[in-house]
Formats: sequence, structure tokens, C-alpha cells
Amino acid sequence: MLSCWEHGIAVKILRTFLRSFGIKKYANFHAPKACFATHVLASGAEPTQVMKMGGWADFKTFQIYIRMAGIDVKGVTDNFRVMTKVLENENA
Repeated sequence: MLSCWEHGIAVKILRTFLRSFGIKKYANFHAPKACFATHVLASGAEPTQVMKMGGWADFKTFQIYIRMAGIDVKGVTDNFRVMTKVLENENA
């Protein structure tokens, strides 16, 4: 079975399958994997869990999917009350 992957037979089967439905665009196995990661991340899954499910070993190569998912870090620290506690201690 592994030889199918090594010699590109699996992707030929995928392309034949897609053509049978009239889909003639270039296809590979990376596109579904990338779409899956992007949608799961956008739905709120933890990046480390998605990395494990998708088989990514390096966070650096995985970062593109985080950006593609539109995960925004703006406002993440808005609920932190560090300065409030510092000011309370100074006024005490």
C-alpha cells in the first residue's frame, strides 16, 4: 500500500475520481488537508490539536493555516487585570 503513495498512484486515483464528477482542476492531497486545518482552526479548535490530527510536526510550517483561518489575536489580553491589581496595591 505504501508503494501507492511513493509512486503517485494514490493521487492519480484521486484525480480520476474528481474527473468522474466533472472536476477538472488540478488536485493533490495537500488541498483537502489544508482546507480541513483552516476550517477546524476557524471553528475554534486548539492549534496543537489540529497539528496532531493533521500530522504536522513543525509549528513553523503550520503557522500558514493559522493565518489562513483568520485567527485574530487582537484583544486577547483585554480581560487581563494586571495593571488594575498594581494600581490597587499602590493606592492601599
